[in-house]
Amino acid sequence: MAQRISRKILITVVLMVAGFAILFSVGLKGSLVYYLTVTEFLDPARQTDLGDNFRVNGIVEPGSIQRLKGAPGARFVLTDGVKILPVVYRKEVPDTFVDGAETVVEGALGPDGTFAAATLLAKCPSKYEAQNRQTNNYRKPAGEDPKSGAQDAGALPR
Repeated sequence: MAQRISRKILITVVLMVAGFAILFSVGLKGSLVYYLTVTEFLDPARQTDLGDNFRVNGIVEPGSIQRLKGAPGARFVLTDGVKILPVVYRKEVPDTFVDGAETVVEGALGPDGTFAAATLLAKCPSKYEAQNRQTNNYRKPAGEDPKSGAQDAGALPR
């Protein structure tokens, strides 16, 4: 005959599961950031239902980067080819942050219409594509074991 579970244990387990679910949802809510294009971000109908923190993707408008004087950071314009978004970032900018770089900024829109970025991620694919091609086209010299890189016993030393 199966043993019956007491009500106290059942209520305790249900309350614990509910507590963990609440903690998980509250913790997750703070870390969720929407990923939008510049046009999607600037659409007034979407801004009201998304919250305060955003992640916006675009291309740095050529010639728009202005380094901040006496402080780290920069002002620049982000575009998706349709609309533009002025951005200010007040921390050290990465080396890959250049004109025309694909960039993701995370932050909030200020009252003056400038996006205040707390995080800036920039990538320059052309720089890394050339390095990847060189790495992938590398061929081991004759006499090397392709698995270990060790030379065969009969091969001449270099």
